[in-house]
Amino acid sequence: MAASASPHRGMSPAARAKRKRGMLTWGIILLVLWLLISSGVAAFLASDPNDNVDFGVAFSLTQGLMWLPLLLGLIFTIIGVVAGVRARAFDLRDRASAAALTGALQQFLQTPQQAAYASDPSLEAVESATLVEADRHFDQDTQGQMVTTINHRMNMFGTQVTSTSGTSHYGGGDRVNSYSTSLGTLNATGHITGTETTTMSETTRANLMGDALFSVFEYPTAAGGRDTYRVVSMSRPAADGWIRDLVASVCYQVGGPDTHAGGAVWAFSEHIVQHFSPGDISYVTDRLKAILARPVGERERVRIEGVPMARGAMVATTVAIDGAAPLHLYPVHFPRLFADSVNSAARRSVELQRAPQQIEQGA
Repeated sequence: MAASASPHRGMSPAARAKRKRGMLTWGIILLVLWLLISSGVAAFLASDPNDNVDFGVAFSLTQGLMWLPLLLGLIFTIIGVVAGVRARAFDLRDRASAAALTGALQQFLQTPQQAAYASDPSLEAVESATLVEADRHFDQDTQGQMVTTINHRMNMFGTQVTSTSGTSHYGGGDRVNSYSTSLGTLNATGHITGTETTTMSETTRANLMGDALFSVFEYPTAAGGRDTYRVVSMSRPAADGWIRDLVASVCYQVGGPDTHAGGAVWAFSEHIVQHFSPGDISYVTDRLKAILARPVGERERVRIEGVPMARGAMVATTVAIDGAAPLHLYPVHFPRLFADSVNSAARRSVELQRAPQQIEQGA
């Protein structure tokens, strides 16, 4: 995973649990030292026949000096024991989540790439358009509109992931136990955190040049007139970074790469990027440049579909030239498809926690 997709997000749950479990060792060491020193001093005092002090009384007297290591030892031991209990519970959830995520993401990679670029009523479509202008340069206003539009899709991804979570109920007599998981939760508000959004914005802005495309099309309106549409597309690196940032956000929200669950997501990151990445961006740019070189009357008609940005402007998702198959530019449905996969893993994780013997066998 690219460094830009993995900013520092603080100590992971596993690291915190490991640090607390380390207190158990210090607690035991302090208690052993307390016992040895107290017993040694008590034995020395009790060995003097002139003092006529038995071992129990001498041991009690030493606590006036040894109470601090005793107190610290007890505190550290209690913290370590509690952390150990919580760590075992976390490990069960973590392994169940990892097994569920592995199964879900393996299945997710079987999703046809076309599903991420499919037509949708929320998308804008322009039919029989004629190319008027094509350029690789973006003005600042267009960059801002484009990044804002993609950020909106990223926030929709956060909402979608939190829309469902696995909850199972089973009863025995009058007792009902409820099991739930927060695997699909990105944060309390249901949106991607600001770190991921900022990272994605920077990734997109840094890669808007190169093969990124700015073009203007003229098309016939329903009223019989003519109108124009500004069409922009991400570059291949920006599109890959956008997908990678979405995957990274889930990786860190389920514990980070140091946990079983986060590591499972991390391991699939590049496979997911390669599977859903748009492979036609450079080709579309070359085709449009070739079309623009012809006289207007000889230019092929183009069908464009994309996400509306502002009046007369869109982020293109697919382009079909002269009635041919659509060419992929932006995987607009990837967030929803990925969120559905994560949610299915959340539900499966609950089932695995109720049947721990299945965890090692995978989801």
